[in-house]
Amino acid sequence: MIPIVTRAEEQAKNPDPARGTDIDTKTEAPAIKPTPALIVFGADKDGKPHASWFTEPDTALAMKAAEVMNMRTMLLGTEAHRTLAAELPQGRVFASGRAFVPFVKKGLYDRLSALAGPAEATIIASAREKVAKGPATALDNANDQTPKATATTEARFPRSWAGVVVGSLVLISEGEQDGWYEAEVIEAKAGGIFSLRWRDWPDLPLLVRRREHMALLHPNTAAIEVA
Repeated sequence: MIPIVTRAEEQAKNPDPARGTDIDTKTEAPAIKPTPALIVFGADKDGKPHASWFTEPDTALAMKAAEVMNMRTMLLGTEAHRTLAAELPQGRVFASGRAFVPFVKKGLYDRLSALAGPAEATIIASAREKVAKGPATALDNANDQTPKATATTEARFPRSWAGVVVGSLVLISEGEQDGWYEAEVIEAKAGGIFSLRWRDWPDLPLLVRRREHMALLHPNTAAIEVA
């Protein structure tokens, strides 16, 4: 009796080295899940609530988009923030300077608003204007938690972290190989989180840094700058 060998059995015994076997031995690498770093939220002109989260690389653009769209932002600094962000959709930023912030349910939006606290009365544009004009004045809204810069040398060149306010100059870096450069504080939030712009490159996007990723200027810098 002549044995019958199927094509599959023949290929298993003598695989084509150019094609390999039909058995797929490749293992797909798990996709890297993006991590929320910022929440943008607010109501549209019809009062409908919107909210979404953005990753750290999109934080600066999302904050600028929020300003254009008259929305609020909240950096994720606690476990409660991250837990709530997990219930929100991911947003997107566009080259036009705006962002896609989807609708959310009112109950979820109310929880987000309560977690974020009262809206801050000072926006980045007004902060820049106050620094340019000189000493800042108190705002009518008592809920504003952003420190105000003064025209004094101490405020411009703080010698301690307690003296860092809007308008102060500090040092930040983009990486170990890039060095440290002066940046101006545009906004200071609770938890030691700051929005900054490069002093020498003001047209570049704003940056967000935590206090531990910043450095103070040398105490003699003020005297050198004035001279």
